[in-house]
Amino acid sequence: MKNKIFLLVAVAVALVAVVAFSMLNKPTSSAPTPSAALSAEQFARPHSPRFGNTLGRVTVVEWFDPECESCRVMHPIFKKIVADYKDRVHFVLRYMPYHPGSMYAASALEEAREHGKFEEALDILFEKQPEWGDHHQPRPELIPTYLVGLGIPKEKLERETVIAKHAEKIRMDEQDGEAVGVRGTPTFFVNGQMIPQLGDQPLRAAIESALQ
Repeated sequence: MKNKIFLLVAVAVALVAVVAFSMLNKPTSSAPTPSAALSAEQFARPHSPRFGNTLGRVTVVEWFDPECESCRVMHPIFKKIVADYKDRVHFVLRYMPYHPGSMYAASALEEAREHGKFEEALDILFEKQPEWGDHHQPRPELIPTYLVGLGIPKEKLERETVIAKHAEKIRMDEQDGEAVGVRGTPTFFVNGQMIPQLGDQPLRAAIESALQ
């Protein structure tokens, strides 16, 4: 009887080992590694919002979604980093519209940029995101009510009109992001290298390393 129990236990252990080994060696479905042949244009297009020193030898690119909660958390951190490195580093923003209201929000931001109010509009949309971008009860129709206070005519922020005007640029950002390996937001790159961790310290460390 003991030998039979021992045999059953041994078989069970062997099966577990086989399953574990197969899982460890199973091809992953993670995002493909970006091609080494990627062009600089895929990180920064002529239409991309830029900050800091556009001639700096270090370029930081963020793909973000205005409706993304993690992007909202990173926004003040990113602003502080831009302020601290503005004389030495080139910063670029790209859109990645993952959420239902993101295309509209990004288009509204582009309209605000044409009126010289991009940074103010970005601050407002992130501040008010829990209202207009609540994932359970989104209210993107509130976006114009926030931005008219910046002097942007309400008719310029009509949903279908503003999306039709700016969608091509935003779709290009989305396509470029997919090409370089963006699979979530926010995603940061420093001189074309993706930063695997979010937060103030990982981004600063990558910038300092690139500056050296």
